[in-house]
Amino acid sequence: MQKIIIVEDDSMLQEIYKTKFSNSGFEVFIAENGKVTLEILKKEKINVVITDLIMPEMDGFELIKNLRGGEYDPNIKIIALSNLSQKEDRDSVMQLGANGFIVKSDFTPTQLVAEVKKILNI
Repeated sequence: MQKIIIVEDDSMLQEIYKTKFSNSGFEVFIAENGKVTLEILKKEKINVVITDLIMPEMDGFELIKNLRGGEYDPNIKIIALSNLSQKEDRDSVMQLGANGFIVKSDFTPTQLVAEVKKILNI
């Protein structure tokens, strides 16, 4: 079973995404910011991190920098999921080492699951 962390500070979106991914066969962990994500990664072998970019304490940009800094599994797939839709934001996230960038308003939860499966080749 693929393990996924959804990093999102909006509790309503957390539940929607958790339900969709759970129903699609993923084991789902929820984190409200990057710091919580890094704590989970110390205990769990995670396949995918889907992260919002604008969050309290540690934002998605900082999280991606940490994940690609050498201390964590380099094979973790990282997908930025944000309402930031400027080319600069997308470019920045990809340069930091993300595997994908999805604009929240352009994807339904079902489409997001399909996109993650595509990135994972499942």
